[in-house]
Amino acid sequence: MKRFLIIMLMFASGFSYSQGNVHVGEILCTDNSFVSPDDFASSGKTALAIVFFVDNTQQHGWAVALTDSGSETMVWGDEGSLCYLNSYNNNPQQVNADTIGYARCDSIVRTAQGIPFDLSSYATAVNAAMQAGNGWFLPSIGQLVILYANMPEVNAALDEIQGSSKMNGRQYWSCTEENYGVISAWVLNYDGAAIATPKGTAASVRAIRNF
Repeated sequence: MKRFLIIMLMFASGFSYSQGNVHVGEILCTDNSFVSPDDFASSGKTALAIVFFVDNTQQHGWAVALTDSGSETMVWGDEGSLCYLNSYNNNPQQVNADTIGYARCDSIVRTAQGIPFDLSSYATAVNAAMQAGNGWFLPSIGQLVILYANMPEVNAALDEIQGSSKMNGRQYWSCTEENYGVISAWVLNYDGAAIATPKGTAASVRAIRNF
């Protein structure tokens, strides 16, 4: 009998652990729980974001907003000033490895405050993403590349949420700047390629958050 109880406890413990793992494509809800797209309609929960990356802990990662931020498209911001942190030239390997969006946005905010300068014009796209609320930020280009790679799972989840919008056929701003001439930042192109683009160009903004 004691042996049976030990086996049952081991099974229960393993089951609980596997159930706690987070997966790409799951829906992050406002109560900080995660629900599969298939179970969302019957869950009674309110969607907050869609998981597009999970780290090795299987508990933490990044989730993307349900809709674009601000107007349909917008400029990145001021073309005359480099905002901060290491910027990149046209080295695809370096650019695609940039996944420090939260740190970049924080540095951009601090730089704007130090000038002082209105963030909404200095870094319009960054400001628009952060207007989604506490914890939201404009992704770096490497984070957008990862998001694009998992777009089928993300779009499948968005299909289950009323009022959400897919990210098909648009260019999206990142918070990663290009250091050549100071006037450009990186966008994710329609085909998933990273392209350095003048900051005065119009593109879409989709915020992400850590979990």
